[in-house]
Amino acid sequence: MCSQSPLWLLALAVIFPGISDVAAVDIYTSGNIEARNGTEKRLKCTFQSSSPVSKRTTVTWHFRHPESSNEESVFYYHEEPFPPSGGRFKDRVSWSGNIWKKDGSITISNLQLTDNGTFVCSVKNPPDVHGIAGEIKLSVVHKVTYSEMTILGIVIGCATGLVVLIVIAVVAVQFVRKNREQQEQEEVEYEEDKELNYEHQNGVELQKSDHEPELLTEGLETAAVS
Repeated sequence: MCSQSPLWLLALAVIFPGISDVAAVDIYTSGNIEARNGTEKRLKCTFQSSSPVSKRTTVTWHFRHPESSNEESVFYYHEEPFPPSGGRFKDRVSWSGNIWKKDGSITISNLQLTDNGTFVCSVKNPPDVHGIAGEIKLSVVHKVTYSEMTILGIVIGCATGLVVLIVIAVVAVQFVRKNREQQEQEEVEYEEDKELNYEHQNGVELQKSDHEPELLTEGLETAAVS
């Protein structure tokens, strides 16, 4: 965002040349930004001024909640940083700018979901004390915590393990069933072969017993002739 010099200042400068040294400060911010809760974020605020930076230059930061029109003090710089002594941003805001490089940025650490809102950066560089403040709309989004990730990992791991066990069980059942069928088939074939061998042996013995009387008769007849 960038502030523009009000038209009335230009008009006054034309009508009253003595105030021509008074000009607006142009402020530039990063607009809309997003960050995860628990992390830190640098809120960038730079400025341009027709007057050189001096010890009188000040930077002021305020915060405005989306559901409120009131502004809360966040940070103040005048020759040195003055972080807040209380409030929601206590011990969480640090100076990350360089006033001599026209940089009035700050960094907020350990961001919370309650930090959602608009941060306003105002710069005064006398005699340039006018101008539109820069605004940054910060959206803090939820970050998955370690415990939630652990639970999710356990659930996924258990589900995967269960699927693997089911696959192993199905394969084992099919393997056992196949072996059982093969054993049963081998037993049937063994019994069939055994029965065939038994029938074959009985057939041979019957043939022998049929030929024995004939051989005995032929032997007797041969003996009688002799």
